[in-house]
Amino acid sequence: MFGYSYMIIIPFERLGSTNAHALQLAAEGAPPKTVVWALEQSAGRGQYGKAFSSPRGGLYFSLILQPDLEPEKLSLITLAAGVACCLCLEKSCGVSPLFLKWPNDVYFNRKKVGGVLTESLAIPGKGPLTVVVGVGLNINSVADDFPEVLVPLLTSVKTATKKHHDLGSLLELLIAAIVEQMHCLEKNHDKLLALWNRRDYLKDRSALWDNGRDRIQGIGRGILDDGRYSLQDQSGTIHNILAGTLQPSSFSTSRQ
Repeated sequence: MFGYSYMIIIPFERLGSTNAHALQLAAEGAPPKTVVWALEQSAGRGQYGKAFSSPRGGLYFSLILQPDLEPEKLSLITLAAGVACCLCLEKSCGVSPLFLKWPNDVYFNRKKVGGVLTESLAIPGKGPLTVVVGVGLNINSVADDFPEVLVPLLTSVKTATKKHHDLGSLLELLIAAIVEQMHCLEKNHDKLLALWNRRDYLKDRSALWDNGRDRIQGIGRGILDDGRYSLQDQSGTIHNILAGTLQPSSFSTSRQ
C-alpha cells in the first residue's frame, strides 16, 4: 500500500529525461515517492521511444513507486496516472473537460495537453517491482514554445484558462492525486477503469491503430478490465489492443 508519509523532490533547471534519471536513482536505492522534477527536458521521452517536446513552462516530473499490484495489472498504472492528471487539472486549474486517449495522452479541446510514461525496474533483492511514473504536462507553455510542426496538435493549460499557474504547488497536488488513484487501483480497479472510461477520447470515434506492421481503421469501443483497448473494424470485428498506437482518424466521427 502507498502509506508513505514523506516525499523527496529533486529539482533541476534542465535535465535530459526525468524518467531516465529517476530509473537510475531507483536502481541506486532511492525510496518510493522520490520525485525528479525538471523545468525543461532536452531529451524527453514519450511512448515507444518517441521524443517528447519539453520546453520551459511545462511541468515534467517522474515519481518512483512500488505498487502492491499483480503483474497483470501493472499496465493499468498509466491509466491511473492519466485519471489523476485530469482530476487534478480540472480542480486546481479550472480547465475542463479533459479526456484521455489510450493509453497515455491527456486531451483538451481536441488537442494534446500532456502525457504519461510508465517504466518498470526489477531490482534483485530489493523487494517489490519498482515503477517510475513520468508525467509531462503543458501548463504555462504557449504555441511559440513548440516546434512549428507540433503547434496544431498541442495546447496548454495557460492557453485554455488564460492564467499562469504555479508549477511547484501544482506538482505537489499532482503527486497526491497520482498516489490517490494508485490506492484506487489497488483496492478497486473497476472504479478506476470507470473513471477512465468516462474520459475516453476515442470512445465511439473513428481511430487508426498502428503497431509498426499492421494498421486497422475502426471505431473506439472502450477499455477492457486488463487495460487493453477495443477497436471495432469496418467489418464489425473487435480487436483488443495491447500495444501499438491509436490515433484519432480524419474519417467521419460520431462524437464531437
